[in-house]
Amino acid sequence: AILSGPAGGVVGYALTTASTHSNSPVIGFDMGGTSTDVSRYHGSYEHVFEATIAGVTIQSPQLDINTVAAGGGSRLFFRAGMFVVGPESAGAHPGPVCYGKGGPLAVTDANLVLGRLLPEYFPKIFGPNEDQPLDREAAIAAFDKLT
Repeated sequence: AILSGPAGGVVGYALTTASTHSNSPVIGFDMGGTSTDVSRYHGSYEHVFEATIAGVTIQSPQLDINTVAAGGGSRLFFRAGMFVVGPESAGAHPGPVCYGKGGPLAVTDANLVLGRLLPEYFPKIFGPNEDQPLDREAAIAAFDKLT
């Protein structure tokens, strides 16, 4: 199936968050390791019949899901005076710097430093013994070192 994982997410949020009492659409935001997909549900599934995925045009009915950005594991680099994202991935192990396992700087670190991720809402499963919170200070130090 084409984009079957994100399509499952559309069905999941449509069933769990869309309300028959509200006329408001629901926006799906699925940030994975290397990509971020967005979709919309407003009482029915939105379909497209042609899409370009990884530079290949596919003519097949599918849910309207758009890849709009890099994912949380996409690595960050500083080249020619600017930040560059990916395509390399930090992977789940060791993961981004903030996982505390010696990984490289990644989009997740940027989101943590910018306050878009709140460590208190994550389980303490990070660090070498998998008993620590996300490490914001380590991510900040990695940015300081990078620039």
